[in-house]
Amino acid sequence: MPVTRYYGRRRISPFLGVVQVIEQEQARAISVDGRRWQLQLLSLEAMAARVWGNIGPREVRRRWFVYGSCESADTIERIPVNPLLGDPSRHPALQGLLDALAQRPGLPFALRDDFEAWLCDAAGEPVALIDAALVDEDRSQVDGAGWRSLPGMAGGFHSDSSYPTEYGLIPGQALERLVIQAAKAGRLQWLMREPGPDGTRLPELPWRANWPVAAQQALFDDYTAYLAPYLLTLPYLDTALRDRLEELAIEQYDVLESIYPLIPAVVNQERLEVARVKAQLARNRSPV
Repeated sequence: MPVTRYYGRRRISPFLGVVQVIEQEQARAISVDGRRWQLQLLSLEAMAARVWGNIGPREVRRRWFVYGSCESADTIERIPVNPLLGDPSRHPALQGLLDALAQRPGLPFALRDDFEAWLCDAAGEPVALIDAALVDEDRSQVDGAGWRSLPGMAGGFHSDSSYPTEYGLIPGQALERLVIQAAKAGRLQWLMREPGPDGTRLPELPWRANWPVAAQQALFDDYTAYLAPYLLTLPYLDTALRDRLEELAIEQYDVLESIYPLIPAVVNQERLEVARVKAQLARNRSPV
């Protein structure tokens, strides 16, 4: 059986929790909810990159492609692939990946993206996390101005803070302005999060917890509440913070239920189970 790595890593900029990875040399499976897996294979032949109009030089290399998705190794839903790839069902790495998926350990997998790229202020204090890397990954290609608060199409975040109105911005844009302003006199730093309660004294949240102006603090407090279900997937939260986030997360019981398998620890099990039942009842009432 091929060498297999099972690990978790954070979904950053914007932060959307963690992703689970089953990785082999020529195959990998990825899940953002711990239930459904996307199966990816590495092409056997080098392929040229697709560019507009086929104009100019094109990089030629082996490329990852999506074979299909599944909830278990025997329920795969295939998707069409480029005919140049041949018959993916005969790919030599496919069976090893399916075996690794069937034999996977319990979720969530341990986080392995221990190196963190932080935008820091002039004093060197972390402001916002913009990337994270495994020990063997390249850490030279990071956009220092690239922190994003929300996915491009997200419209559900609202805040009662006066800060967005003051600058004529929607709340997501206001968050990004705050981060840029706080870090403009500083620089990007790669820092390592180490095991244990002290670690390297990095923030537990993927952004600065304390802001100097009340309106700024209110905006980030609302943002923390909005992303509370996803924040619960972080394994290094202390008990007090996890308890507070659980209380916030139950207001979004549908999101909480969707990623529940990726939550590594629970403070109040009864509280979360009530929220999960609400999510299941709401789903049962939804029209087919």
